[in-house]
Amino acid sequence: MTDTSLPIVVVDDAKFSGAIVERTLKKAGYSNIRVASHPAQALEFLKSEPARLLIADWMMPDMDGLTLAQRIRQMDQKKLHFTYILLLTGKESPEALSHAFSHGVDDFIYKSDMHQQLVPRVSAAARTTNMLNLLMRNNTTLKKNVQVLERCNHTDLLTGLGNKRLALKTLTNSIKQVESRQGAVCCIVFNLDNIDEIEQHHKGPIAQEMVKGAAQRLQNLVRPLDVITRLSKNQFAIITMQDSAESCGAVSFKRIYEGIASKPYATPAGYLTLQVSGSLISAERLGNMPTAQQLLNTTISNLEIAREKNGIHGTQWHSQTPQINDFPSPVALPQ
Repeated sequence: MTDTSLPIVVVDDAKFSGAIVERTLKKAGYSNIRVASHPAQALEFLKSEPARLLIADWMMPDMDGLTLAQRIRQMDQKKLHFTYILLLTGKESPEALSHAFSHGVDDFIYKSDMHQQLVPRVSAAARTTNMLNLLMRNNTTLKKNVQVLERCNHTDLLTGLGNKRLALKTLTNSIKQVESRQGAVCCIVFNLDNIDEIEQHHKGPIAQEMVKGAAQRLQNLVRPLDVITRLSKNQFAIITMQDSAESCGAVSFKRIYEGIASKPYATPAGYLTLQVSGSLISAERLGNMPTAQQLLNTTISNLEIAREKNGIHGTQWHSQTPQINDFPSPVALPQ
């Protein structure tokens, strides 16, 4: 079925040719036609209201059809729109046509065949441009929906734990609670230092199974109200509320550290051990409280210090000179 409401722009510096095209299309039932007397006017038409089909002469004095096609393609890219470009030409060499196709032109009509081919070509162009614009709109809608789902999604697909979004949301709420009710918020990040090496040296999903195993152990080791999240491929975070920052010392979380670092993991490749470093920062209502992003970023950046100690590096946010409360690893981790 022909879409006679198709928005069409006709541009031709020869008023006679443009009038013939317009009259032929209107006779075929097309009603939404704008006629431009030069390419610059056609571009103004398209800026104010996009068209789905542009019919232009190849040879025009101010701007030829190929240059116009390139300008339209740039406009379309910015607007996420598709304009079907049909050129009227007297050039019939394969080289000329190939050159035009490479410049964004979609189809041609030889001027000698215009009376016979114009309406059928426009009908075919309508099907193509309508379908492509529908696909582009649907794709845009799909991307927006995916973005909404990503913003709402708080679950790590591999482990079933929360993800980084949940970590930041929980930290934000915990910081607000500390500001209004006192207490302390504690953020602990564990980094699986050798997970990339395990992935490189062992085939199959062994590294993923060890990550899932570490996640399960963490769930068994924390308190019911503590929140565990997986920040990235090799990082977990625990957010917990304590009565004071003094209760958030590194020694307090020694049992959790040893639970994921000391005991080997049974895998098809044998028993493998994770090398783990941990960073901990506590914050209470003394001075300026950090934002959730600041607290998490600083905790992650302190992992370098923790790696040197093979244990947990702990500090308090409010201290001008942070109070260090580290403990070294009680086991010799394999290199």
